[in-house]
Amino acid sequence: MTSGKIKAVLFIIVLLLVAAVAASWFASREEAPTPVSVPDAEVPAVSDTPVVVTPELTAVLVNPSPTPVPTPAPTPAPTPVPTPEPTPEPLFDLPEITADPGYYGSTLATGSFSSAYNLGIDLVADYTVTALNADEVSVAVTVYVQSGMLYSGQSGDVMLDISAGGKYATIPAAAVSYDGASIQRHLLGSQTFTVSAPVGTTSAVPVQAVWHFQGIYSGNSLPQLECGGTISVSR
Repeated sequence: MTSGKIKAVLFIIVLLLVAAVAASWFASREEAPTPVSVPDAEVPAVSDTPVVVTPELTAVLVNPSPTPVPTPAPTPAPTPVPTPEPTPEPLFDLPEITADPGYYGSTLATGSFSSAYNLGIDLVADYTVTALNADEVSVAVTVYVQSGMLYSGQSGDVMLDISAGGKYATIPAAAVSYDGASIQRHLLGSQTFTVSAPVGTTSAVPVQAVWHFQGIYSGNSLPQLECGGTISVSR
């Protein structure tokens, strides 16, 4: 095929295409309806994008009931332990003291002896026995004359003998001058003796008092008055 023929064919094809496009344009102009204008009417624009409505979330506050917490029992405070004080050491060794009531000043016996003349006058001897140590006791004897009206001269004119546990003493008796009617005690003298009485034994301690009166009382001549007895000392 020659070039002239080819050009003629291409021209025809281009011409046919232009005619087809023109015919299509005129056809579309005839088919489209004339839009009707509506006065005072506003048509809202419609979007092609779908509208998604998101529901609004309402916050709800829930107050849970609090779980009761048990109150712990109070812990008792610990009792403080006192700190023992150290015992001071003695500067020197002390003798051991026994708490036995038979030692060191405890009273072991008390009592009284009296004569029985039935004349309105009698001699009385009170005694007290006290522990001295494990082997000995002291015996204190106090002598009285018990009477109504009585005169016995000056002090030293009349002697008084006292004995206890085999120990003896003679002392001047006190003078007595009493003119009352009632019976009264009048002190004549006293003496203390140390007597053997070991711990763990019962000792018999004789006591005696003699007052050398050498006088007359209620018409009766009385050269002397005496009393006494035996003390039982248990240790």
